Amino acid sequence: MLRSLPLTAESPHPLESIKRAFEDPAYWTTRLGAFEGGSPTLDSLDTDASGLTRVSMTMRFGGDQLPDPIRRLRLASLEIVQCEEWYPVGGTVRGEITVDAPRTPLSGRGAVELTPDGPGTHLTGTATVKVNVPLIGGTIATFVAGQLANGIVDVVAITDAWLSRQH
Repeated sequence: MLRSLPLTAESPHPLESIKRAFEDPAYWTTRLGAFEGGSPTLDSLDTDASGLTRVSMTMRFGGDQLPDPIRRLRLASLEIVQCEEWYPVGGTVRGEITVDAPRTPLSGRGAVELTPDGPGTHLTGTATVKVNVPLIGGTIATFVAGQLANGIVDVVAITDAWLSRQH
């Protein structure tokens, strides 16, 4: 089952400030610290000369931490690897987010564009989840797509709070 959801969010912070936050290890420490449940780790963070920022993180959940729709997969635990790439394109920043849960039928991706909007920034994009499970896959895909979409939009709130504390 494949499910996609549109994303939209607003930030009062300038696009350049958001991009700089994505390059800062302290930002990622704060972002992972805001994550509820699981045991998140920052696996890698790199920004090259072209402005491309690549980040990889892993979240681990015990079976008792899994939401009901995911428990239907009868997993003893769940590991989720999330990779993000943020790169400038003209006057915008694009993001590609991939989510993989090894040894499960779950995967997801997000495509995001950040554009200047007056003094702030506007986010648009799509979250897509694929669940290869007969019969219950649609229910799980809908739930996971909602979680992924909410997670991407929540990043804006976490980023806004972090940037507000920096000034």
